[in-house]
Amino acid sequence: MDFDLTDEQQMFQKLARDFADREIEPVAEQIELEDRIPEDMLAKMARVGLLGVTAPEDYGGLQMGFLTLVLVLEQIHYPCTPCTWLLAGNELAEVLEAAGTREQKDEFLPDVVEGKSLPGGVFTEAATGSYEDMITTTAKLENGRWILNGTKRFHTFGNVDGPAIIFARTGEKKTSAIIVPKNIEGYTSSKPWGLMGLRGLETVDTFIRNVSVPEGYLLGEKDGGLDILFKVTAGGRLRQAILSVACGQRALDEAVSYARERTTSRGPISKMQGIRWQFAEMASRIEASRWLTYRMSFLREQGKAVRSESAMAKLFAGQAAEWVASEALKIHGAYGYTTEYKIERVHRAALAQELIEGTNEIQKSIVGAAVVQD
Repeated sequence: MDFDLTDEQQMFQKLARDFADREIEPVAEQIELEDRIPEDMLAKMARVGLLGVTAPEDYGGLQMGFLTLVLVLEQIHYPCTPCTWLLAGNELAEVLEAAGTREQKDEFLPDVVEGKSLPGGVFTEAATGSYEDMITTTAKLENGRWILNGTKRFHTFGNVDGPAIIFARTGEKKTSAIIVPKNIEGYTSSKPWGLMGLRGLETVDTFIRNVSVPEGYLLGEKDGGLDILFKVTAGGRLRQAILSVACGQRALDEAVSYARERTTSRGPISKMQGIRWQFAEMASRIEASRWLTYRMSFLREQGKAVRSESAMAKLFAGQAAEWVASEALKIHGAYGYTTEYKIERVHRAALAQELIEGTNEIQKSIVGAAVVQD
């Protein structure tokens, strides 16, 4: 078993980190204060290929594997900002590769990879949470077109032009995935939800009223939406897991930096055994989370079904990052509770990963069922 990253993977890892240090870190506090990502950020990401890491070369992508995408996400998220969510084009590329037609790829992928549109997908509704049986959005086929009606909740960048994958009921207890260009007639959005952390992440409710799209916008087979959803959410959980790793690493780095500067009569607190023991525990949990996520991402790249494995990674990494960020804040003492230090923003960002793509309890249910094979 080889645990070394390839030269190519390390190259993309460095490319992503250099981009994060150069383009994201300097504006991280500005994004937080203004609750807005700079308008040119998507175009900057497109220029260095970040929007097409997994997209085919035929469409301007880099055609790299899922593990490489995870390595990129880890570095891009190190500043702990919502800019990471702009890389959603990679998720669309994965879905279209698995279930899309040539015509769908031709129509939607080029603009996404070039940063001209921002894709997304949404399953959640006000009453559904993670329960597919409670979905109420409908799609009916009439005269060669899908007519959709419903309301979706927590739709990330649901108000920004681009293709959205909408999961809708197409029969009794049957769900399909349909591509819907955002902001067409009948498609509207609420104002963005106010978020505790990751400010600038535009998450809206999407209102779909008699939205009409061609029959050819169906993804995969009719009534086969849940198979697509499970593939999407498995990848989504691994993406959230690596974002947790990034937040945990950033929290540890901030704590170490502070401890080296914070002095007592005996010198920097970083020399205290108790503080070093804390760092040891923090670093161990982060590293365990990192390699668990890398391993599960590798398995996904090899075509393995990783529904329970991805839930395991998200559960472990999310809990680890939240704990590490909390400990890092405490090491800062009262300063950690101020906005003058970055740790409070990192801590709020770390909390998000335990909630996005399913709570810890949902992940436990998935893993527990796999353990007892029930």
